[in-house]
Amino acid sequence: MLPTENHTLHSVILCFILLLFCWISSATAHIEKGSMPDSVAEMEFLILLEFEPDNLEVRNQLGMVLYRQGKLEEAEREFDYVLQKAPENFDAVDALGLVKLKQANYQLAADLFKKAIALNPADMLIYYHLGQALEQLGNINDAAEAYRAGLSLEATGPHKQGNTENRQALLEALKNIQEQSGLTQEIN
Repeated sequence: MLPTENHTLHSVILCFILLLFCWISSATAHIEKGSMPDSVAEMEFLILLEFEPDNLEVRNQLGMVLYRQGKLEEAEREFDYVLQKAPENFDAVDALGLVKLKQANYQLAADLFKKAIALNPADMLIYYHLGQALEQLGNINDAAEAYRAGLSLEATGPHKQGNTENRQALLEALKNIQEQSGLTQEIN
């Protein structure tokens, strides 16, 4: 091979690598928008993890895709991996709680949601998740208190629209629990 051919080959390889990293970056942004089916997102995340196996954000996203597809054991493995590397990772703790809730392991789900609240007490939706687990355990008063705690949070910040939707879910859950159990404390 001539020196100029070798230089050209290196240039082509370098361009390919740069394009690949650009694609990886755009793929992550593309997936976050929720504009592709979970089965496609799953494959993209698996490809991304081939290049960066310790990318905890991608693992959390893959875990959520697996969770939405009902692949609970696979999702649990992803969240467990994240928590082995970063035990205080709020997203993994919360998501693992969702997996446990879906698996009907209500006590573990409630424990995980309580840990998630300790990590991020300003996340309104986590109180909804905790309330759901507590309801399943028959702890109606504690579930109502979890819903009220979530409702007491301000709907501010970059996810204000999501907080409005979360507030509505909390209100509905509290209303349902009050109707079913006869709790009389007023809804906020």
